[in-house]
Amino acid sequence: MKYVTFTSIGSLELCENYLLSARTVGIEENIIVYCLDSESLGKLQNYNCELRSFDIPVTEEFHEYGKPQFRKVTETKIQIIINALQNMESIVYTDCDMVFRHDPTELILKADSSVSEKHDVDIFFASDSPFMDICTGFMFIKNTENVHQLFKKYFEMSNWYRIQNSEVMYDQEIIYRMLMENIVPLNYGVYPTSFIKNGHQYWNEPEKRTGNESVIHVNFTIGKEQKTNRLKEANLWYIQEEVKL
Repeated sequence: MKYVTFTSIGSLELCENYLLSARTVGIEENIIVYCLDSESLGKLQNYNCELRSFDIPVTEEFHEYGKPQFRKVTETKIQIIINALQNMESIVYTDCDMVFRHDPTELILKADSSVSEKHDVDIFFASDSPFMDICTGFMFIKNTENVHQLFKKYFEMSNWYRIQNSEVMYDQEIIYRMLMENIVPLNYGVYPTSFIKNGHQYWNEPEKRTGNESVIHVNFTIGKEQKTNRLKEANLWYIQEEVKL
């Protein structure tokens, strides 16, 4: 099982924390990181993961939701997924603002095997409950014709929303609309939040924490500093702080 993510220099520390958490659960060597600039590619050389260059012209700052270059970054995310699927039957895509607490591989395969006994599933999503049924920050994606049709239509719709100057319709919102309106025939599943916990439930509804979550996503938090602080407060920051003498 290969886990795919991407980073630029603006999100490098979050990506390093992600990789260190993967190391603690024994899946670091199964990670593929697409680097959007040469600087992030150079700084990740000491990690035991596969690095791939995927240069796009983006600025160096952290790209926040709704900001001018956020659409380009989210479109790049889908391009990266398509690239990774070229030679694989399936991948797990994850955003790099996540932390692994346990190896999720067995649960991913078990869920797929259980559901596939009844019907084929093209994608499994994490949940963004209670606000949206799906989260595109964590997806188990199969290399099927339905998936490629979904992504083809996604680019058409994203370009339309670009022309409309939309600051709210990006990859997750567009794909969710396509699923709800059945624009592309696709079978999908949604993981329980006991398996992958989104940022709202983990930090804003701490009573829903079980301690057994395999993956925690620090979404519903705008900005790199705010994400970092939340991870540190929850003891989910694995980067060793430099001690000043």
